[in-house]
Amino acid sequence: MINRRQFIATSTVALATASLSRKVKAQPPKMRAGIIGCRNRGPQVAHNLFKSGYFQIKTLCDCDEKMLNEGKRELAKSDIDVPILEKDFRRLLDDKEIDVIVVATPDHWHSLMTIMALGAGKHVYVEKPFSYNIYDGYAVLQAMKKNPKQVVVVGSQQRSGRHFQEARTFLQSGELGKIAFARAGTIHWREPLPKVPDSDPPKNLDYDMWTGPAPMKPYNKYRVHYNWHFMLDYGTGDTGNWAAHWLDIVRWFLNIDYPSRVLASGGQFVTKDIKEWPDTQTAILEYPELTVVWELRLWSEYGTDSFAEFHGEKGTMVITRGDWKVFPNGKKKEPKTYPGSDIDIPHAVNFAKTILGEEKPNAPAEEGHISAVLCHLCNISTMLSRPVVFDPQNLTIKDDPEASKWIKRTYREPWNIDQYI
Repeated sequence: MINRRQFIATSTVALATASLSRKVKAQPPKMRAGIIGCRNRGPQVAHNLFKSGYFQIKTLCDCDEKMLNEGKRELAKSDIDVPILEKDFRRLLDDKEIDVIVVATPDHWHSLMTIMALGAGKHVYVEKPFSYNIYDGYAVLQAMKKNPKQVVVVGSQQRSGRHFQEARTFLQSGELGKIAFARAGTIHWREPLPKVPDSDPPKNLDYDMWTGPAPMKPYNKYRVHYNWHFMLDYGTGDTGNWAAHWLDIVRWFLNIDYPSRVLASGGQFVTKDIKEWPDTQTAILEYPELTVVWELRLWSEYGTDSFAEFHGEKGTMVITRGDWKVFPNGKKKEPKTYPGSDIDIPHAVNFAKTILGEEKPNAPAEEGHISAVLCHLCNISTMLSRPVVFDPQNLTIKDDPEASKWIKRTYREPWNIDQYI
């Protein structure tokens, strides 16, 4: 027979054990992440993953030793210690202890690294734009079919912001009536890139690895770190950089996918430096009873930095990362402003919960692919100075063989993407 003292002691232990069990169960599991790319976005995503509480950062990787060490120092400022540094990303894929790969490289590496990571059994967080060209994105989707257990999400973190989600719900409620026009854009100052002679790459940089599937060209210090955004062989311009965010918002809010036609114009009108993608661009994306406009100006400080607008028969909505505003029709009606929200930590949490099977991805690969295609079509139309009509079933630009050549590149060996799908 148990006495009163034994009962109290046993009950106390049982309660303590149950409480501890609840605490342990509530503690999210720590998935181990490897980060590829340390110049800018890689450490930022690593910080967000760590602060979400779901991830440990096991390895940093960059083919530039200088960037690698700077990335480690940047994370150390937030008390994030990374135990392993690597210059060859394939070592991360071979590491059985790594669960997640973050691809935060120049655009020309995005799809190939994602596909290789999937083949190695890793979940992938790939930065936007989802692809360097249309075929690359298609190749990732094919690889995902072969690896259905792996999660791929895109760094379109605006989809995870509470104020973006609330604005979308408001718009879809019909409060603004029929939406017949939407506009998105980015307006800011980009420093001109001076023309300097090519040179040997620095010893800290594995330039062959950095070049990867792109054509091998002489090294130039103004064509690499960050400036690759503006070079045809490596980046997709600020349209790939920013329209991947804001045309994505337009698509998401309005539930639209591929346009029936894209007509764009622009070029290097102002800076006239070594940048190869336009500094000025306007694109019209045509949908049934809807016109979407994309604007790009990289030589101005006047106007909203990056934004999306939705114009309806009953009013207009304007959204940025800082807030969203509703302007009802009628001269005497005052606009209503709603505050912004964090977009980064919630995106990391959603990634984790998608892997755990608790949520669906806010920024799934399939959506990232379509948004990237829109960016590519804007760029193709601009570079060729004519409208383009995309056929997603056949991966071609209709009746335009020259434009269709932009859909896929010739890959430098041994980095041919076709061998991995």
